[in-house]
Amino acid sequence: MEAYKEWVRRNRLWLSSIESMANTLTWFLPERFSQSDLAPEAVSTAVGLMTVMNEHIVATAPVGPPGGPKFPPTQDPTFPWPLLISVVKEVEVLVEMGSEYYLGKEHKWTPVATVEAIKAIMRLLVLHKSGYKMLIDGGETVNTNDKPRPMQREPVAGPQRSRTTASSSNQTRAIQAMNKYRDKIGGKPSWAGTKPSPPPTKDNEVSSLAHIDKMKVLSEILLILRPLLYVTMIRRYGLRSWKPWLSALAVDATGMAILYGATLLPKQALGGKFKPTTNMSTQEKNELRRRQVLWALYLMRSPFFDRYTQWRLENVEKMLKPVPLFGSLAGKAVDLILGVQAFYSYTAAS
Repeated sequence: MEAYKEWVRRNRLWLSSIESMANTLTWFLPERFSQSDLAPEAVSTAVGLMTVMNEHIVATAPVGPPGGPKFPPTQDPTFPWPLLISVVKEVEVLVEMGSEYYLGKEHKWTPVATVEAIKAIMRLLVLHKSGYKMLIDGGETVNTNDKPRPMQREPVAGPQRSRTTASSSNQTRAIQAMNKYRDKIGGKPSWAGTKPSPPPTKDNEVSSLAHIDKMKVLSEILLILRPLLYVTMIRRYGLRSWKPWLSALAVDATGMAILYGATLLPKQALGGKFKPTTNMSTQEKNELRRRQVLWALYLMRSPFFDRYTQWRLENVEKMLKPVPLFGSLAGKAVDLILGVQAFYSYTAAS
């Protein structure tokens, strides 16, 4: 096993290209989205699991130059929750297809809801273990929280340090004297009756920052539980009902609104009292954009797809059908979209 790990880490570049090509080819397997033939989906799942394992092997490799000191990996190999989440996501489509084949379309939702419950529990554990940071890729990627830190000037030893300190002290005293003189000349007299409002105390700032952190945690919990709520309501009301679709949309909108209020608009969310340092890291900003893109999947979910999206796609296919090459490509694209839309796991964004 160790020899295989070393081989994967040495050849990760071209191995990643081969895995990407294999994953692409599985989409064009015959009867890929047929409930009567699970073999194509089993092949796709096997390729996906192999890719996940190889990525985990690379992520858990010690970091450092050859022959030099080694540093801990980006992922903890003794606590592979991201790996387990990725494994569950790879097998969920096969579980749904198998449930539909053996139980039927109306009774497949119990196994699907079980899978969603497992993912929700694991994501809550990852959220707790990470110190309640934003989940990246649904918990499959570790949030390194790589925020840029302000540069600090290190003190200089020896005589140069004394000169710098003395100069800085003199400059501070001079600025304080100028401020006092300005207050005496141009400031308001004491009998004016108006006093400047005191700045926010440190305790208030800490309390407000704690409030922001609670809001961020609440938004993450809502976004984690949304798929489980969605599939549970589908199981109760059916896929054609608007209640699951609208409920999922409401939870998503609430979670994103809380996240925006706690992260991107902290000053407005706190009544403009002060502006705490809650800047998002680059990794978290990319995750926020990814979540925004996933909102497009609401166009692919029933009953919205059945009523509004499907006939528009079919009209586009009819328009492009007489055009050489583009007509056949458009037909194949529409077939793939219809095949993907038929399964909850492809459009749930979970």
